Amino acid sequence: MLKVLLAPLLILAPLAAAAADSPRFYGMNEKDIAAALKKIHKDNPELQSRVEAVSAAFLGTPYKEGCLGEGGDGQFDRDPVYSFKLVDCTTSVEQVMALSLDGDLDKALHETLQKIRYKDGQVGYTNRNHFTEVDWIPNNAAAGFLEDITEKVAGHKTKYIRKLVSKHDWYAHKTLAEIQGFPPTTSQSEKEQRLSELQALASGFKDEASTIPYVPMDALPSALTLIPSGTIANLVREDRPDKPSIISHQILLIDKGGVKYVRHAAFGKEYLDVPALEYFYTYYSSSWRLLGLNLNKIAEPRKP
Repeated sequence: MLKVLLAPLLILAPLAAAAADSPRFYGMNEKDIAAALKKIHKDNPELQSRVEAVSAAFLGTPYKEGCLGEGGDGQFDRDPVYSFKLVDCTTSVEQVMALSLDGDLDKALHETLQKIRYKDGQVGYTNRNHFTEVDWIPNNAAAGFLEDITEKVAGHKTKYIRKLVSKHDWYAHKTLAEIQGFPPTTSQSEKEQRLSELQALASGFKDEASTIPYVPMDALPSALTLIPSGTIANLVREDRPDKPSIISHQILLIDKGGVKYVRHAAFGKEYLDVPALEYFYTYYSSSWRLLGLNLNKIAEPRKP
């Protein structure tokens, strides 16, 4: 039914280009990024417009899954703690959040971003908000960075899904591919030892249950106009035993020229804009069914 509803609307969705004078962080050095960020904050006193402007500055950045880690001292993942050269879906959202909340680049990257990526801001693999359902959303909500607006948007059409997340199984089945960012001179035996240490962490975790509200797909055409620009949307899938999570992707929903766009790190491509109705239309042939969207508004934490 929703496929029928969306089809005629796709024809009406114009392709709007981003403003030609917008900065592009990809290709800029950090000094210039710092200056551009200060200007964005000066020109956009409201958080919502800053989210739009900061996220636009990431457009064109190449995609790489799992591109960030805990830096050179990381026990298991020594990829950099931030990057303007590569993004994936979650790291792009996190960096947009941090740079939208703080106009000082150094503070945004080394204080705010750490609080967004890690529980209580403590950098470490086990503290990273790996699971959107039981880590990323609740920890960022507790820190004051997120406000769930799903029920405000969907009203009585809101649906809920419960997921039991097994961090034990997730850690126990780690592979050598998870030992990232180490120099080429790192021996195979050292990587295997670190993998054993990573897998051994499984014993310290119990299963965690999470209940996620979502806007169902059949309510999406009418709900899109009610979603504020700059909202984070988490794609909620059906629960399957072969999947450790039910949230498969994180995106921003952005208003451009009266049309809602998905702004996201597209797998295997780059950080880009796609008209929202066109984007969601592609999911109707997916074998892993998309149920709907969980919506979170970026918030400024209250000062103590």
